[in-house]
Amino acid sequence: MKAIQFNVSIPRYVFGKVAGGISPPFFWSGLSCLQYKDVPEPELPGEQWVKVRTRYGGICGTDTSTITLHNSPYFEPFTSSPFTLGHENVGAIVEVGSQAGDWKTGQRVIAEPTLCCEPRGFKPQQWCEYCKKGELNRCTNVTKGDLAPGLEIGSCRDTGGSWSQYFTAHRSQLYPVSDSISDENAMLVEPFACGLHAALQHTPADNEKVLIIGAGTIGLMQLAALRALDCQAEIIITARYPFQAEAARRLRASEVLIGGDLYQQIAEKTGGDLYSPILGKRVLVGGVDRVFECTGSDNALDDGLRLTKAGGNVVVVGVPGMAKGIDWTAIFHNELTVSATYIYHKAEMWQGGQRSTYDIALELMTSGKVDIGWMINRHYKLAEYKRALREVSDKKRNPIIKAVFDFDE
Repeated sequence: MKAIQFNVSIPRYVFGKVAGGISPPFFWSGLSCLQYKDVPEPELPGEQWVKVRTRYGGICGTDTSTITLHNSPYFEPFTSSPFTLGHENVGAIVEVGSQAGDWKTGQRVIAEPTLCCEPRGFKPQQWCEYCKKGELNRCTNVTKGDLAPGLEIGSCRDTGGSWSQYFTAHRSQLYPVSDSISDENAMLVEPFACGLHAALQHTPADNEKVLIIGAGTIGLMQLAALRALDCQAEIIITARYPFQAEAARRLRASEVLIGGDLYQQIAEKTGGDLYSPILGKRVLVGGVDRVFECTGSDNALDDGLRLTKAGGNVVVVGVPGMAKGIDWTAIFHNELTVSATYIYHKAEMWQGGQRSTYDIALELMTSGKVDIGWMINRHYKLAEYKRALREVSDKKRNPIIKAVFDFDE
């Protein structure tokens, strides 16, 4: 079968950094770390595993950042090359291990990709302190156990990924998809769960003014999650392109800021005062109660710190890198709380009990409170990967909210 794999080596990495910096298509030319190639179908890593035939494999910003070598080297020890990309998924089971439980071939499923203690073969008494609490996103054993290193399906050479026709998943990672949920909504459970986890961990009060920085997929998912939880706060979101602004309005943003002077606009909306130091960005006294930074960019995080009022909270949701140019003085002067949320887990407090973020997301979709399948507005065959990567990287010319590789025959 064909697969899109990431195969890192020092020569490929150096070439990609140099040549890709001059012309981005070099990143997917086959001369850098990305390869489109024939690979064997993945074998079940153990009898508690199943094989899934991919229906949709989502193209995530973390995937494209990996391909363009933008991600921090921090994550490199937690991968095993070569790995097939793709952690966002929906598909149907085609093979079931003898100890995989009641899962059936033909059953439509999504797989929570986290490769924590249980998929790695550790017995419950051997699980790390975080997995014992259900906080799978904090697992300390992602390089150990029965699998090669990998934070998730899509970064481990032993599991495959959804950028191929088949991948494997442990029984503990599987969630059935009801007939009432479309393939599109099911595929988006993973990115929606990222926003939902942040919303559950940092739920704004109804009287707060909230700023979401960025109306890409993660920013829009953050907005959708807050509204799905019946958050009545005033939610302002920044967008770069008209199609993003339209999507944000559809998701019930209180206001969308597209273009213009962001600092002046936030000052006016919050009654704050702007001051201009002799050097550097302006300083806002006042600001919003809470910021969800959903781009991962250094400049946006710096803005988020400056636009939050004293005693406020900045939540880092977008994947950051090796930050430059961020002035921490606002944190100190305004006694800000800076938090971060990393993907999702199985320890959310929901309606009086502890639940998986995925379970809550599926429940919200089944009830009709969340319908975001329309956000998938571009489909590609796997062989079209060069065009896909070129177009998703250029949203100025391509109004793509979410793109997928489509394996429908």
